[in-house]
Amino acid sequence: MKLPHFFLLYVIIACVAALAGCASVSVKNLDAGGTAFPPASKPDVIYVMPFDTGYGEFNVDRQGAELADFQQNLQQMLSAGLTAGISEKIAPSQATNSIPPRSNAWIVAGRFIRVNQGSRLLRSTVGFGAGGTKMETQVFVYNLADNASAPFLTFETTGGSGATPGMISAGPVGAAIGAVSGAAKGVTDDTARTARMITAALSDYMYQQGWISKDQRITPKMVE
Repeated sequence: MKLPHFFLLYVIIACVAALAGCASVSVKNLDAGGTAFPPASKPDVIYVMPFDTGYGEFNVDRQGAELADFQQNLQQMLSAGLTAGISEKIAPSQATNSIPPRSNAWIVAGRFIRVNQGSRLLRSTVGFGAGGTKMETQVFVYNLADNASAPFLTFETTGGSGATPGMISAGPVGAAIGAVSGAAKGVTDDTARTARMITAALSDYMYQQGWISKDQRITPKMVE
C-alpha cells in the first residue's frame, strides 16, 4: 500500500527532530582519586593552560605551517571558551602559558587526542552523520595548593557533530534548518561544546564536595 505524502512528510520531520539533538560532547573516564592531596576548598582562581597538540591525531585538510596555525588557533579557541565559561559559572579564570606560583588555585591542562574536521558540505546537504566532525581530549586538573604535583581530577571528552539533518535527507524543512545551523557546525562548534563539558565536570566536582549549591551545579553529560 502506498503511503500518503503527508504521512511520509510527518515521518521525515519526526526523524529530523529526533536526530537534530545528536550533536554533542560527553565526559567519560572521570577519576577524582588521582592524588592523596585533594583540594580542601573551592579555588580562588582557575588557570587554563593551552592543550597539547603534539600527540593528537588531526584529520584535517591542512599540512605543514597551515596545520601548525590550525592547531594554535584550536588551542586559543578552547582556552578562550574555558576561561569565559569557568569565569561565568564557577570561579575567576584566566589563561596562562606557565605554572603560576603556589596558591589556592587550580590549573586545567590537557591534550587533544583526536580532531576530525569532517566535511561541511556533506553535513549541510546530506546530513545524518555524513561528513561528521569528532573531537576528543584528555583533561588534567591540578591543585596549586599542592604545588601541582599530580592531577586530582582526570577525565576525557568525546563527541562531535554526529547525525545532524542535512538539506537532501531532511527535505525542505531540513533545508531551512541546515541553512541556519548545519553549515555552521564543525570544529569550532565542537570546541565550544568541549569547553562547556569541561566546565560542567569542574562544576559537578565542586558540587560533590559541597562547595556549590544544587542550583549552581552544571551536570556534565556522561558516557560509559
